[in-house]
Amino acid sequence: MRLIKAQSTNLRSIRGKGVRYDINDQVIMDSKTGMLVPKGPQRDRPFYPENGFVRYNTNTDQLEVYQNGAWRNIKFKEPNQDPGIVQQSLGVGDEVETDFGPLNSADADFPVPAAAQNVLVFVENVFQISTTNYILVQNPAGKTPGWYIRFSTAVPFGKPVTVLHNFDK
Repeated sequence: MRLIKAQSTNLRSIRGKGVRYDINDQVIMDSKTGMLVPKGPQRDRPFYPENGFVRYNTNTDQLEVYQNGAWRNIKFKEPNQDPGIVQQSLGVGDEVETDFGPLNSADADFPVPAAAQNVLVFVENVFQISTTNYILVQNPAGKTPGWYIRFSTAVPFGKPVTVLHNFDK
């Protein structure tokens, strides 16, 4: 009779709990409570990371993975709750100004929208259409550095400009 023993971190028995490698090159972790992944601050990330590394970043309180040459937070399927949908007032029109900002989505990972269509812009209570009524511009002359809404025509006097962020998260 031959005893075939599986590779395992449990030295006591072939059926014991622990990390095992099966004949299909699968890693099996037998636990009913959970798995603890490596964790630590950003400064403790691996010096030479490889695609597929997974760790918990204690600076950002996010699970992250190294993918395509960069560390990325793992996103969840539920709507973004951190910071969620953000309403930002950008000021009121004066019949001259066309640039309003800078935009602040309160999202440290993705502070600006990927495209103008990913923010909802209102002048008073009127929805504005991206690329028809406004575009996104970066660092307009004479303004604080950042991303701005640039309207195709000046905003009427006294009309507030409001932006809703994070629909692209």
